[in-house]
Amino acid sequence: MDTLFYSLLLQLSSIAAGIFFTEKKKSSAASHILLLAGLITGFIAALTALINSDFTLKDIQMFGISNNLFRFDALGLYFLCIIQLVAIPTTIYSYSYLKHYIEKGKSVRSNLVFYAVLLVSTQLVVVANHAIFFLVCWEVMSTSAYLGMNFEKGKKEVQTGSFYYLVMSHVVVFLLYIFFFLLHNQTNSWLFSDFHLLSGTGDLFIVLYALSLIAFGMKAGFMPFHFWLPRAHPIAPTVFSAFLSGIIIKTGIYGILRTFQFLNPAPEWLGWLVLAVGMISAVYGVWYALAQHDIKSLLAYHSVENIGIIGIGIGIGFIGSAYHSIPIQILGFGGALLHTLNHAIFKSLLFVGSGVIYQNLGTRNIEQMGGLVHYGKYFVVLFLIGSIAISGIPPFNGFISEFIIYNGFFTTAKELENYYPLLMLISAVGLAFVGGLAVACFTKINSIMFLGKERKEVKHFKISFYEYLSLGIFALLCIVIGFYPQPFIGVVNKVLIDGFVPAAPSSSLLNINWQLLSIIFITVIAGIILIYLWKKSIQKKYGRRISTAWGCGYEGLNPRMQYTASSYADELNEISKSVLGYHKKVIAQNDIFPAKGSFESHSDDLVDKKILLPVFKSFSEFIARIKFLSYTDIRYYIAFILIIITIYSLIAFLWS
Repeated sequence: MDTLFYSLLLQLSSIAAGIFFTEKKKSSAASHILLLAGLITGFIAALTALINSDFTLKDIQMFGISNNLFRFDALGLYFLCIIQLVAIPTTIYSYSYLKHYIEKGKSVRSNLVFYAVLLVSTQLVVVANHAIFFLVCWEVMSTSAYLGMNFEKGKKEVQTGSFYYLVMSHVVVFLLYIFFFLLHNQTNSWLFSDFHLLSGTGDLFIVLYALSLIAFGMKAGFMPFHFWLPRAHPIAPTVFSAFLSGIIIKTGIYGILRTFQFLNPAPEWLGWLVLAVGMISAVYGVWYALAQHDIKSLLAYHSVENIGIIGIGIGIGFIGSAYHSIPIQILGFGGALLHTLNHAIFKSLLFVGSGVIYQNLGTRNIEQMGGLVHYGKYFVVLFLIGSIAISGIPPFNGFISEFIIYNGFFTTAKELENYYPLLMLISAVGLAFVGGLAVACFTKINSIMFLGKERKEVKHFKISFYEYLSLGIFALLCIVIGFYPQPFIGVVNKVLIDGFVPAAPSSSLLNINWQLLSIIFITVIAGIILIYLWKKSIQKKYGRRISTAWGCGYEGLNPRMQYTASSYADELNEISKSVLGYHKKVIAQNDIFPAKGSFESHSDDLVDKKILLPVFKSFSEFIARIKFLSYTDIRYYIAFILIIITIYSLIAFLWS
């Protein structure tokens, strides 16, 4: 395991390069080279350990010294591999992204430092074995993400979005402190490897799971704890947006799965609770996304949707645990783990793509985009691959993990019988509905942004080699996992058997006939290629007739005559407008010679608008009435601090 620590030290050394090089371009280049070297080295070491190790947790050594701060088990190494795999192309894009600011004369030193700290602390979170060490790394991860998203802190939306993130982070870490204190009190240990309570523990078991689901669920972005996510992700620099959405929210998933290792078997009601929350998050996440016009806000809500899909898989796994059913646990947890990897890949691809668009057009508003296919057809193809993958359409990676979850529905219905077949059928229909809305949403994005005429003049649309390389790596992973999932399925299966389910050899994700699925995909693609080549040969032999396209009776189209993002999704958004907070403004003229009309729509998040803002306003008014908090004499504040310290010390004394 020494190689993993050397890789982290290499990544940390990038901070020194970012600080001590006075020339901005050299500083950025040196910092990114060291980061990439550390990430690639660490990924190779972690993947090798995951594939070959027997995951013995005793006598772990770091530089030859035994310690118990780290836990190199299957679950930790799997998430470590995901972090490093996604961070490699994200870091390649980061070099090109920061180059735009360097050319404008803006300092990028803070970005380099906070990004490196974020990478290292996130990796330490998933391999920590000591609760206090875990909390320290968690706090560093959250703080560095907050500082990184304030890169353009002069903007009002950045201040608001980062404030939401900061509040969420403080609430989460407070709940986690209570969670680990209760575990320590029960087991008399701070080590993860010593935490294990059976469901017979009673009320404490329920309290621990409640704390875990609220804290880690808030970090992951489950509804109704998603309120921070659509505010924070859009305002962050694209590099941080991609990492926040692709990786950071997955630490919440990691926490829930790690909790299951501490507290199992799970009760049946818990499985249904997580399944219901996951389904609500998936449905309303994608529906809110459909109503958005800011591309990064739209992608942020799709993170809520996909976290919901992961939650559905975890819920199935919990139900399987309650009934001690190995096949159900394998399919539920397996689908959740693989979708965690898949979402990290295709969501990072889409966020990087949105960053490329923003850098060129200077806007995130989809309504102002159009005709971009004429400026970057290869970029459009790469973005389309990510769109197909996130929609769960074969033959790309998003379909594979959702296919496993569908199998989990059918297996649960078959094994448990009674009322389960009906409930699993409803769940399967719900997940299919989510997929349909996702297709509608990304059809809107790709058609409005890339097709038609320009709504806003495109003065330049330049995509660098590094941006294409980053996008290409993500797109290639989407394709490879879709067409040849067996190696990835094998890794997930190893994590399940070694970390979750002591499965019999007959129970495995590899029992699904993946070879047949691959053959079908390859055959379909080969057929499409053959038809295309046949078409080209006919064109070469007989020529190609070129004529103007039929304009449906409307010739000389201009951008005002095209569908907008608002009008495209209007009918679907009208179905659930009360929940979406959907409202629109229409200016239409019925005169013989009508003036210019307009159509705009907007959606308010129900949790944000109806719950958080009123509560925050009431709290602010209450605080304003407390006169002694407005004293300017510093002695009062010192007295308040001493009183709080005394109260905390008394609680700690009584607790011990």
